Amino acid sequence: VDRPNAAYNMHLHDAEWFTNAGFIALNIWDRFDVFCTLGASNGYIRGNSTAFNLVGLFGVKGTTVNANELPNVSLSNGVVELYTDTSFSWSVGARGALWECGCATLGAEFQYAQSKPKVEELNVICNVSQFSVNKPKGYKGVAFPLPTDAGVATATGTKSVTINYHEWQVGASLSYRLNSLVPYIGVQWSRATFDADNIRIAQPKLPTAVLNLTAWNPSLLGN
Repeated sequence: VDRPNAAYNMHLHDAEWFTNAGFIALNIWDRFDVFCTLGASNGYIRGNSTAFNLVGLFGVKGTTVNANELPNVSLSNGVVELYTDTSFSWSVGARGALWECGCATLGAEFQYAQSKPKVEELNVICNVSQFSVNKPKGYKGVAFPLPTDAGVATATGTKSVTINYHEWQVGASLSYRLNSLVPYIGVQWSRATFDADNIRIAQPKLPTAVLNLTAWNPSLLGN
């Protein structure tokens, strides 16, 4: 790349993940459960355009750039959101009672979950570019500048955009049995990551120019 990726260490505005799954558990000594879940997940992600490394390209290669030229310009005043399709998901984990005293029980659990859905819809809203792509495709392992047919529906060498979702959960709780009621208090820590394999998605454009205009938005020009 010509310069550090602006998306590193950036936070998302909103990330929602929905899972419907079945549950299978193996009980050990009436104290511990080893379990797994199988189901389907889908998600919604929204963030500042910098978090998605949205750039405007001018077609200048990094090897020939002059001091007064920018091969790409980071666009930080926009919003990018995406919706995924529903895809297979699974998780494994364990939980159990670590300490018991009378009616009081201290328990702990951990769980790891994974899913790899495809992006169903991508929306970009920025002052220099606004577009929406259904079932977007992009280039993996391809450096700037992208091929000249990037963004055209018939472009070759593109792959579907997938999100590699991974999540770790660790929790602990303290409960106390009162006849048929079991009040409890607990804490849980979770870390989720979303990885798109550094795929580069081009803004949609027409295969040939139809208007003689000068604009940042290539979909107006077709080139």
